[in-house]
Amino acid sequence: MAILESTQPKNLHLDEPNVEEGLLSSILSDAKKSLTIEVLFKQASTLQISGQWERARQLYQMWLSQEAHHPQKHLAMYNYGALLQSCGDLETAHKVYEECVSLCPKLAQAHINLGLVYESLGKIDQAIAQWSLLVSQQHQDASVDPAMLVLALNHIGRVHENQKRYVLAAQALEHSLQIDPKQASAIQHLVHIRQKACMWPVYQKTGIVNPNDMLMYSSPLSMLAHADDPVQQLLTAYSFVTRTFNFPEERMCPVKRYNHQKIRIGYVSGDLCTHAVGLLLPELMEGHDPSRFETYAYDYSVEDSTALRERLKNAFTQFRSIKSLSDHDAAQLIVEDQIDILVDLHGLSSGCRPGIFAKHPAPVQGTYLGFIGTTAMPWFDFVIADRYVVPDEQRIYFKEKVLAVDGCFLPLSNTERSSHVSTRKELGLPESAFVMASFGNSYKINPALVDSWFNILKRVDNAVLWLTHDNEAATKNLKDYAKASNIDLERLIFTPRVSLEAYRCNIKLADVFLDTYPYNCGSTTNDVIQAGVPMITLSGKTMVSRMGGSILNALQLQKMIATDSQSYEDLAVELSTQAGQDLSIKAKAENISQATQRLIQSLEHGYENLYLDNFKH
Repeated sequence: MAILESTQPKNLHLDEPNVEEGLLSSILSDAKKSLTIEVLFKQASTLQISGQWERARQLYQMWLSQEAHHPQKHLAMYNYGALLQSCGDLETAHKVYEECVSLCPKLAQAHINLGLVYESLGKIDQAIAQWSLLVSQQHQDASVDPAMLVLALNHIGRVHENQKRYVLAAQALEHSLQIDPKQASAIQHLVHIRQKACMWPVYQKTGIVNPNDMLMYSSPLSMLAHADDPVQQLLTAYSFVTRTFNFPEERMCPVKRYNHQKIRIGYVSGDLCTHAVGLLLPELMEGHDPSRFETYAYDYSVEDSTALRERLKNAFTQFRSIKSLSDHDAAQLIVEDQIDILVDLHGLSSGCRPGIFAKHPAPVQGTYLGFIGTTAMPWFDFVIADRYVVPDEQRIYFKEKVLAVDGCFLPLSNTERSSHVSTRKELGLPESAFVMASFGNSYKINPALVDSWFNILKRVDNAVLWLTHDNEAATKNLKDYAKASNIDLERLIFTPRVSLEAYRCNIKLADVFLDTYPYNCGSTTNDVIQAGVPMITLSGKTMVSRMGGSILNALQLQKMIATDSQSYEDLAVELSTQAGQDLSIKAKAENISQATQRLIQSLEHGYENLYLDNFKH
């Protein structure tokens, strides 16, 4: 018996034509009689296709009340549950699926969907238990569909990953890959999970998946943190885009250039909130010259009700919500607004909506901030960067042409910060220690970087390393690595994540901030500079490994930029002997303001050149 509904309920399309009233009456009249299950499915499908979801619901209820002992009742229960799930009635769907599973424990799709409903209701452990119950059936029944086992294990891995239970997430995905080792997406997630958990080496044989498979299917984000190799990053991005985004390119924009008195710049983002990208944007968006530019936000961000969110909403000429719009409808809105230059603020980062840009709703399209490297996406004409972060000799490794701005491509923020500062004692930091902080995300940490940190600890007797306690696995693995390196664990201090305001205050307690490599910090670096804390960065070959250097270079702090691991370590050791002195390396507020103004002016000049079709390599 074919089950009509997908295990992933489809979106509603309520604008489809209604079934004629006569047919509706006929269907409901027939339901009062004894319908075969095949006719039930056909008639319910007819109602759903026409948008008559409540009528379809009534039809299932009638049939189920009449056929309480039907041998295939579980199939009707499943379809009814899928209907309820699609309509958003999760409480009722959960009860229907539970009855379905009790009637037929072997119906794998019902276990999958029941787990998804539990997850949507916030019952995470029950969701995992439901999928685990299905997985356990493979030990009792060889006929369980392997595809359903893989799906269940991948859901388990995904939810554990979201909960930062990385060891359990990795175990679930490894089990899934034992069943089907050719899953690019599962391999991709496994690699990034291992990075976030500091499971080193990241690329090692797991089950029947070898390191080469893991390298080939790494995500572009993972590769930014793994290799300071522009060729590898380009190939990884190209491979990912090719296998992930199969959008047919369209040309929805009807002209090559509009004729507006003011150039219309559209920014597309889901991060106009308390996010690393959103935190950098206020001064830039507020700084656009209103006599020459109109700015449009196409927003699908989380509504976090913060002051930053409100500030960003007010920073644009027009603020459009596209959260509930399809890619096509969002693109159509952009066409209707006659946007001259459309800028994506995601690139290949989480939450990206490349389907909008594949439709080419604007004459010129580019990417900025969200992904610090080439996206390899064919629908982007340019990427905004500066001449330090992407030197001329590195442009060959970008699919996009480089729109070069002056100074630093990152918009530095002068946002007012709280004057409150915690004490070292409150945070478990030794009062007289030389405190070296590094608060980058755990996936940016790697053995070579940690070896440099530990070398500094060995050279500076009173130094301690201050890190973020991001997740249990990473903290444990870093401590184990320290033990193996003969580092006293008391010299590693892990602090739990705190609010943005508290974190910005805490930074001031550090004597130096050690940047990560090859994935430099971005928004965090801005916070460090604002706190007046010296920062040491290591600049490499790739855009992402030169981000910290770009900031320091723009602020005339070149003395804090290292070009190899030895000079990175030496800078920290030298600084430890001068702690507390005025080294003239703390960025002044006016330098930050000047850098931001320089960026805005050169960016606007670049936009004008694009608009006039005068874009140069």
